[in-house]
Amino acid sequence: MPNMTVYFSDYTIADELDIEHSVLGPAGFEIIRADCSTEQQVLDTIAGVDPAAMVAQWAPITAAVLELCPNLKVISRNGIGVDNIDLDYCREHGIAVLNSPSYCIPEVADHALALALALLRKLVVTTDLVRAGEWGLGGLAPMRRLCELTYGVVGMGAIGRAVARRARPFFKHVIGHDPYAPAVDVDGRPVEMVSFGQLLGRSDIVDLHVPGTDETRHMLNAEAFSLMKPTAYVINTSRGMIIDTDALVEALRAGRVAGAGLDVHEQEPLPMDHPLRDFPQVIITPHTAFYSAEAVTQLREETVLNIVRFMAGEPPINRVV
Repeated sequence: MPNMTVYFSDYTIADELDIEHSVLGPAGFEIIRADCSTEQQVLDTIAGVDPAAMVAQWAPITAAVLELCPNLKVISRNGIGVDNIDLDYCREHGIAVLNSPSYCIPEVADHALALALALLRKLVVTTDLVRAGEWGLGGLAPMRRLCELTYGVVGMGAIGRAVARRARPFFKHVIGHDPYAPAVDVDGRPVEMVSFGQLLGRSDIVDLHVPGTDETRHMLNAEAFSLMKPTAYVINTSRGMIIDTDALVEALRAGRVAGAGLDVHEQEPLPMDHPLRDFPQVIITPHTAFYSAEAVTQLREETVLNIVRFMAGEPPINRVV
């Protein structure tokens, strides 16, 4: 009998794997579920399992982990980003890496624009003032008319384009930057594409939608913040590593940026004593931009359907490696 074991390194979006069993069970797969957050926990729980397939969420899937899986054929990422998986090892050893890149496009785009609008209209700041017993315009100035502002989107993939589509009715200009997409149309209308430096200098909102890679690590650093308007806001719903957090904190303290809307962070969960928690002009959400009931159902189905299709020799929903 061929190896039909699927190892789940971690899985936080469902208590019961009813959807996963309904897809994998009829195809003859056996599920072994772990609850790991560290490399050592994965090493301890995968030892002796030797799965044919793996579902990975946040736990690190390193070369040391993969060396314990000589019969592993495929890893299906329960999400979009694959920065927690050693892709070089997978390429060298013929292990396919699959993901589900479209499951939460509307949710993340909605969340990013919601953060931008809340920051520009200072909804959190004024709500906190009202709860503290204040009333009136205190804390609002300066506030600009949105239809006079420029919205900059860094990364014009599917989510970036969805953000541009949503931003256009609100803002005077929507501009983009993407070194891999010099020309971008959204609904038949071109997006003005500019250099990264030009986008930083012109934008009132700098919204990041790029993958977490060595190339994008700390792309928003002290130098980048120095190019931005002091009245501009940063939005990040992609990966925490894209922003140099120390540089952001310093820019906030020095007034070199107006604020930030952050769903992702270099440290997650964000420590209770983290200085970002001290800025009223920073909105922090706990890596939930992806979430809706519909998105989670789609993700769960596609994550395991990827494995079934791949192991049956059929094209998976999406292959990264």
